[in-house]
Amino acid sequence: MVLDGPDGSGKSTQIKLLEEYLGKLGLEVVATNDPGGTPVGDQIRHLLKYGAKSKMDVNTELMLFMASRSQLIADVILPALKEHKVVLCDRFVSATCAYQGAGGYDTKKVIDLAKFVIGDCWPDLTIILDLPVEEGRLRIGHQPGQKTKKNHEGAYQSYLFENVTTDLFDSRTVEYHRKIRKIFQELPNYYPKPVEILDVSQVSPLEVNRKIIQIIEKHFSS
Repeated sequence: MVLDGPDGSGKSTQIKLLEEYLGKLGLEVVATNDPGGTPVGDQIRHLLKYGAKSKMDVNTELMLFMASRSQLIADVILPALKEHKVVLCDRFVSATCAYQGAGGYDTKKVIDLAKFVIGDCWPDLTIILDLPVEEGRLRIGHQPGQKTKKNHEGAYQSYLFENVTTDLFDSRTVEYHRKIRKIFQELPNYYPKPVEILDVSQVSPLEVNRKIIQIIEKHFSS
């Protein structure tokens, strides 16, 4: 199962809460993240988020995400599934649709490429934690009107102003992040496996966890 959504939506917190809940039910859980989750994947993650010294083409971003994902499936996900463990992943192909889609890449082509890269290893359920862009950015420490180098034109650089988080994607424009949110919201229309959209705006983490459990019970109760 995958938890995904815009920056600041609380995915990491909810993965931990869900891992605890499933563990209490006696299930063995493997929690991981995408990109990353393996030594190779972590190197790719660092390059994607912090290490690029010049502007990275959206096609390059896409291929690097898929490369990290392929390694994650081989090293972590498939071995866990073979041992009948529950896999929880912080982001997956859904995120590539949203982020690279917002960068101009055709989301249907993202799906086609993912089918080649990951085969049948699609999550049984993806839950998108949805909230307004402005709320999400405040949660991760951005202030209204805060800008990166030269009004975001240099956001791909590995250095930014001191008051901005040095994350290549987080540092992009508000409009870019609004596109991301819109694509996330549209995923149920074409994603190969079930996608649920959960509004987490102005809701406590424990209440979000309760709603996530309700969604899981609805999908897997049979």
